[in-house]
Amino acid sequence: LLMALLFMVYSYMLQPPPEQVNSDPTSTSQTSTNASTPSTNPDGSPVAATNEATTNNQVPGLFQQDGVTEEFVDIENDKVKITLSSKGGRVYKVLVKDYLTFDKRPLILMDGDDNRFNYEFFLNNYAVSTQDYVFKVENKTPNSVTFRLYKDDQSYIEQVYNLKDADYRMDYDFNLVGFQTGILDESTISLDWKTDLIKQEKSIKSEQYTTGVYYKETDTKPSYLSETADDEEEVERLDWVAFKQQFFNSTLIAKNNFKRGDLAIRQPNNPADTTLEKASAKLLFVYERSGNFEFPMQFYFGPNHYSTLKSYDNGMAKMVPLGWGIFGWVNKWMIIPLFNLFSNFIGNYGIIILLITLIIKLMLFPLTRKSYVSFAKMNVLKPEIEALKEKYGKDPQRLQSEQMKLYGSAGVNPLGGCLPYLFQMPILFAMYRFFPASIELRQQPFLWADDLSTYDSILELPFNIPLYGDHVSLFCLLSAASSLIYMRMNQSMTPQTGNNELAKQMQVIQYFMPVMLLFIFNSFSAGLTFYFFLSNVISFTQQYVIKKFFINEDKIRQELLNNQKKPKKQSKFQARIEKMMREQQELQRQREQGGGKGSMNGASDNSTRGSNFTPKKKKKSRRK
Repeated sequence: LLMALLFMVYSYMLQPPPEQVNSDPTSTSQTSTNASTPSTNPDGSPVAATNEATTNNQVPGLFQQDGVTEEFVDIENDKVKITLSSKGGRVYKVLVKDYLTFDKRPLILMDGDDNRFNYEFFLNNYAVSTQDYVFKVENKTPNSVTFRLYKDDQSYIEQVYNLKDADYRMDYDFNLVGFQTGILDESTISLDWKTDLIKQEKSIKSEQYTTGVYYKETDTKPSYLSETADDEEEVERLDWVAFKQQFFNSTLIAKNNFKRGDLAIRQPNNPADTTLEKASAKLLFVYERSGNFEFPMQFYFGPNHYSTLKSYDNGMAKMVPLGWGIFGWVNKWMIIPLFNLFSNFIGNYGIIILLITLIIKLMLFPLTRKSYVSFAKMNVLKPEIEALKEKYGKDPQRLQSEQMKLYGSAGVNPLGGCLPYLFQMPILFAMYRFFPASIELRQQPFLWADDLSTYDSILELPFNIPLYGDHVSLFCLLSAASSLIYMRMNQSMTPQTGNNELAKQMQVIQYFMPVMLLFIFNSFSAGLTFYFFLSNVISFTQQYVIKKFFINEDKIRQELLNNQKKPKKQSKFQARIEKMMREQQELQRQREQGGGKGSMNGASDNSTRGSNFTPKKKKKSRRK
């Protein structure tokens, strides 16, 4: 029941909020880039500089623009292909190789004018926006390029891109050369980075749940904005900021950290749009005029692959949602190493899931055997328990006390059957987080499922069923059916020690659980529902083996009889429990025999003084 309630609450919490359509016509003013403001007043004086830069707002004669036209430059390695635009000297488009979208199109992380990368600062009292100017292309190679925006022969803005070999990272430097007299010392330079995060996966809802802005402040752990609602945050001393999707991310890393960052994530206004979220980061750093100014950075455009991000040792691995606490430890120290080990020589991830499930079940087999033996012992004691119910059925506390005495004398632990479930819970929830976040499973087919990282579908429905969806997942059906069979098998081994009405209620609840799984797991990762199905099937097999070779009821009964004859040393905990039960029984007996008379008199007496009356102490006389 607790598991069922937890799944229901968790699923409800993960539901996306209602689409918020902003009807305020001024709401887009902050992102508009088409305004044009004159750079000088009619009398020739400079316009007062503002923090908001404008597009197509070149200051006449400030930079050399004659004969310069926009060029597109491609640099690439075997991991990514990056298209750069000389207008603004920015990243224009990013293609991640070796990966495709769910519909087999090239996987594009940043695309054209849907992203903005613009520097804003003051030069000679004029507001400068680099996106308004076309840079000159210099020093181009297959994996590097330098852009320069000249003020004169000795003064220029420089942006240098250098893509590493066989790597998703690209070194990026922003340099100001020869501006010692044009820019005030310790003035602020603002980097405005915005992009529309594009749908890449089959389920847009699942992808939206895991899309957001992540960041790391210096000397602290990584954090993130809300992944299910509009959110914003102002942070200090940023090491990096990432626009993260379910399986990919675009990250900007500052080698000397940003002074401040204003981060935001917004839902798209059009629910039918393929844009998942609109992410933005306004990053500030300080200009130092002691010489030519250099601000080294680094881009990462690639997958949310845990081992890859972990190797960078800068906290980016936190973008892979493996779970918190013990659930994350299970994934980091058991599940991921096993996946990496098997994937070295097995190419089918369905087989890898099968092997991992077998290993987990074999590790838990001793506890599982002990659990079933405990159930068998309690089942053997069923006649004695029924006799106690006949004798003390009208006194629940006495019945409970006598049952505990019976268990203690026979050497039976009524909680012994819970141990396997206790140890399986961390693994269960670790898997719950691992499968939807594991890029290794992305677009990996198995049987009828074409992608183990998302739901499998054997039938697309022409309508949407509330809480269920518009498709039928066969792995989900198999998981629910196997759960039902598993519960029926457990009923045959678990003794019914309660009343018949309670037993009937429990049976109804057990039938309800598999039905609930149909609704909860229908849109879950096929790898996860396949794991649940395998886990149940292996449990059937273990239960049969244990019942066949490890449980002999005649032998167990004789063992219990021998235990009852042995003198038992009572633990302090058991003694306290029995003492508490005896006190409760005595109190109940006094009440039934009319012991409440004194209580009534006491209540009547106190009623004249108030329920919290405390007699005052007499003052001692100071006289001798």
